[in-house]
Amino acid sequence: MADYKKLYMQYMDENGIKYKDVKEHVVRVTYGGDHLNSIPVYVFFDKDNDPMVSFRCWEIANFKEKPEKGIETCNKLNSEYRWVKFYIDNDSDVICQADAYIDENTCGEICRKMVSRIISIADDAYPVLMKALWAD
Repeated sequence: MADYKKLYMQYMDENGIKYKDVKEHVVRVTYGGDHLNSIPVYVFFDKDNDPMVSFRCWEIANFKEKPEKGIETCNKLNSEYRWVKFYIDNDSDVICQADAYIDENTCGEICRKMVSRIISIADDAYPVLMKALWAD
């Protein structure tokens, strides 16, 4: 069975893309956007090398003081973006997440495209989240 994390890191190295090997099954890729200076996306590979990969970004917004407004805003964003889902975790952070199936031949390219998609959508969603967070 393929080691998808290793294949992804090899792809990143070959293409000069910076990343951080965070844990045994996790890689972090960070880019800047138009609205957020730093958008880290964590790529979670299955510990049993199943070809399912999860992409998550959680350093977008926190609705600790307005949890119902956060849920409402996530629902709005979910109706606008079909490639990702937004939700509030136990710490009241907004999570932007997507999952993808990969294979040995396309692992690097698919993961890179998914990371780019998460970054783009999280950056686009940031003003909407901030407006909801700071509006009266």
